[in-house]
Amino acid sequence: MTKKIVLTSAMDGLGGTENATFRLGRLLKARGHDIILASSDGPLIKEAKELGIRWFPIDFYQGGKAGYIKAMFAYMKMLRQEKPDVVHCQMARIVPACAVAAKIASPKTKVFYHARGLDPQTYPKIAKLFDKLGVYIIGNCKHEQQKLIRHGFPAERVTYTYNALHKVDYVPEKTQKDYVMLGTLSRLDTVRAVHLMLDIFKKMIDRGLPVRLNIAGIGEEMENLKAQAERLQIDDKVTFLGGVRDLTGYFKEVDILVNTPHCIGDHGAGVGNNILESGLYDTPVVTYDMAGISEMVINGQTGFCIPFGDEEQFIGAVEQLVHNPALRQQIGKALHEHVARLCSDDEIYRTTMAAYDM
Repeated sequence: MTKKIVLTSAMDGLGGTENATFRLGRLLKARGHDIILASSDGPLIKEAKELGIRWFPIDFYQGGKAGYIKAMFAYMKMLRQEKPDVVHCQMARIVPACAVAAKIASPKTKVFYHARGLDPQTYPKIAKLFDKLGVYIIGNCKHEQQKLIRHGFPAERVTYTYNALHKVDYVPEKTQKDYVMLGTLSRLDTVRAVHLMLDIFKKMIDRGLPVRLNIAGIGEEMENLKAQAERLQIDDKVTFLGGVRDLTGYFKEVDILVNTPHCIGDHGAGVGNNILESGLYDTPVVTYDMAGISEMVINGQTGFCIPFGDEEQFIGAVEQLVHNPALRQQIGKALHEHVARLCSDDEIYRTTMAAYDM
């Protein structure tokens, strides 16, 4: 049975939430559902519209409290007109406005929050508020689902599904070179903590490892990271690529994805699109453990998942992969198989529709 589904988010950039929202919309549209995107404008809107996804320019993040209320009334008008089966909120801040708007304008519409991580102190508040609002929750990994239950959200109204995947044109052969290219692929902010990777990379260089580093992404830490690379005197071996849309080209050059998020305890959620994309391109991952990453990166099997802050173990894992091309290939393919099984279009579609039927 086809559904009318409203995906609601901020779509300003090319970050994980924007890409996950777009990919989910594309998948649901391809399966015959009527998809509406209610969001701010951004680089993916044109592509979404070309797929036949209808767009309502509603921005909950501009204009402070007055802008939030204005957006809620615009949302209410849209709901009264469209009467969707499902509202699927991709960010926590917009959920109260969307839930209230639905109760008033379209009472039969089910409202979902897609949990992609919150500040740790926010979970108890969200669990209580969203329960009272009658919202359903989809975690972006099993770890996130269990966290929400632990903080008091009803187990019968929360499930999980992984992010819909990037469409891969083909898996390229790695470029042959006399060094090993490490790569980061994330927003450049303090939580993704690429600055920790630069410190680790400096130690690798000092130990004579034949490595270079590509840093992909944009964000507020860009200039600080460039200054750090210069200060550590490794800037001749570090390249800042900016925002990357061509993942095939990126992973053709990158031999090992390295990931050092500063997320401990209840901070952060999910697996990260960078991990899933590495798997799709047969690229091994060395990462600090956080949230649901270990659901994909099984230590020693589909990658190396290192306790946060253990630099020596992190360097040791990279060194092992640097000196063993066959192991890089083996682990990259193992990650690919694991990601493809858990995050195939069929599996994401099945788990998403099961969530809507909770």
